[in-house]
Amino acid sequence: MSRFKRLIIEVHRRSLWQVLLIYIGAAWACFELIDAVTERFGFPEWLPALAVVLFLLGLPFVVATACVHELPARAEPPVEGEAGEAAEAAAARHETRRRHRFLTWRNAAATFVIVLAAWGVVAAGWLLLGERVTPEEVDARKSIAVLPFVNLSENRADEFFSDGVTVEIIDRLSKIADLTVKSRTSSFQYKETDKSHREIGDELGVLAVLEGEVRRAGDRVRINAQLIDADTDEHLWSEQYDRELTDVFAIQTDVAQQVAAAVGAELTAAERERIEARPTENLEAYEYYLRGNERVARSQEEHDYRTAVQMFERAVELDPEFALAFALLSEVHTFIHWMRFDASAERLASAKEAVERAFLLEPNLPEAHRALGYYYYQSYLDYDRALEEFAIAAKSLPNDPVLWLGIGAVQRRQGRFDQALLNLEKTVELDPRSARSAYNLGQTYALVRDYPQGVRHFDRASALNPEWSRPYGWKARCYLSLYGTTREALSVLDQASLIVRDTDDPYFVRDAVLIRAFDGRYRDAIGRLESLSEETLDTQFFFFPKSLLMARIYFWINRPEAARAYYDTARAIIERQLQEMPDDHRAHSSLGLAYAGLGRKEAAIREGMLALELMPVSKEAWKGAFRVADLARIYAVVGEHDAAIDQLDYLLSIPGEESVNLLRIDPSWDPLRNHPRFQALLEKYE
Repeated sequence: MSRFKRLIIEVHRRSLWQVLLIYIGAAWACFELIDAVTERFGFPEWLPALAVVLFLLGLPFVVATACVHELPARAEPPVEGEAGEAAEAAAARHETRRRHRFLTWRNAAATFVIVLAAWGVVAAGWLLLGERVTPEEVDARKSIAVLPFVNLSENRADEFFSDGVTVEIIDRLSKIADLTVKSRTSSFQYKETDKSHREIGDELGVLAVLEGEVRRAGDRVRINAQLIDADTDEHLWSEQYDRELTDVFAIQTDVAQQVAAAVGAELTAAERERIEARPTENLEAYEYYLRGNERVARSQEEHDYRTAVQMFERAVELDPEFALAFALLSEVHTFIHWMRFDASAERLASAKEAVERAFLLEPNLPEAHRALGYYYYQSYLDYDRALEEFAIAAKSLPNDPVLWLGIGAVQRRQGRFDQALLNLEKTVELDPRSARSAYNLGQTYALVRDYPQGVRHFDRASALNPEWSRPYGWKARCYLSLYGTTREALSVLDQASLIVRDTDDPYFVRDAVLIRAFDGRYRDAIGRLESLSEETLDTQFFFFPKSLLMARIYFWINRPEAARAYYDTARAIIERQLQEMPDDHRAHSSLGLAYAGLGRKEAAIREGMLALELMPVSKEAWKGAFRVADLARIYAVVGEHDAAIDQLDYLLSIPGEESVNLLRIDPSWDPLRNHPRFQALLEKYE
């Protein structure tokens, strides 16, 4: 018999296979448990590795136990006869093997228990004596903010270039799912700040801060970058780059990779490929792209968006292969259409053409999916397709607040307010210094009638951008719904009048006029309206010629002749609007209100119901609620009080801008005041 065969027989006879398989299997199961416990309780990362080492150290002892020389079993006195002697020998061998197997299994089990106990002692010791780190703290260690790099160039006009370098580093880092990266909007709040790293870290909720300097001279660029622990001011990493200007993309990529490594973030192969990508080879086109980005980030005002279009169009003119610039150009076109700065079909076509070009150049570009998501959302209210595109983009843009804002906004329009709140909270987490993020979150809380939370976020939005009017108007309406009086709301409007810049914003005008009218300050309300053009009150939610709002106020103060004249003026304007846009649900609602004021009952109800058919709550939770409210007002004016109360009952049962206290103070509902069902309705939703 060969030695190898004898070895196999011995291994089998000594149960070595079974022992090793069970030992290794049990060790693997314990390792998985240890790994899960490590993550759950924030143990140090070396503890699972320690378990592996201990189990490997125990393995030779298990093998040695199985291979030791077998001691013969004690033989009993011999029995006469050959058969008896053979039986005795066989029994002795059996007993020896039995004892050896018992020894092998016992020692293997003891080894396993000892190894596990040794690991437990180390883990318990670390738990009692070491520094515990929760999973939240582990995640926080991978949270960073990139502060605006300082421009050291002699030409101060190069400020946009240093800012652009910062933005591109943020964009690259934001593509890493294992990192939490604060947005450009929040980080740029600290440009030229005197605050310490610890103060910045506390305000942004990060444990590391990246800062640097950029000096551009001719065809060369020098970039100094350093990553600092916000809590201790310890330098985690630093580097100086002195390269040709054409190497700026390689510098940005290297900074992103080095920073990720310094905080322990892991990159997937796909993430590494994305952050190494060069958006364009044309530096002049890249500079126009940076200028366009700067304009988009500056404000939501019309002139900045129109300038951004010019910058992106110049970028793609210089480099017709610049897919990223095409994607952002599409987003800006879509937003201009959405905000009704230009609601033409040509603007919408430009948005579609730009995003299609981006996909043609780079089919998997995540920013193109984001742009297409906004196109479906803001242009066609196609929320399912918008969310499909956003979901694709989110795989590559996990830290993009613009993307999460879009997702939350779409869910809000779908009536999925709980999910919308979660994603809008995420937007605020990623962009804590953004007034826009705080404002959108405040709106959503107000729509679900959590007015204290709404006020809190509107206050934050106003603190971050004091000159922006909309948070003040929403805060004032929250106070109306909270207190049922106009005192607090008027105080907010008075404060805003001293600060805000965009006083002709249609939403702010509506709030300022109506709240003053609710307070009985009709002269002030009328005076505010007289200074406006007829087209001012034109938004995605309502189309009010100023004459329509003027007519309502004169109707409330019992000036029927003046009210009728303004209603008729409004009617003519709205009918012209509907000739151009026959499916405009806003205009049909407004025409119904005008007809109601003119006493044309059947026509008024017909227009109000048509508006609701065009924009039901099932299609768009927020806009649909506006149409329900307008239909209720039409019913109230034409004397169909029960029908009006039915609509109000439905409105109060769903999220929206109406509330019990608003019903009490809005003169629109004066015809219903003494109706028993109206009183019961107020009590029902008290």
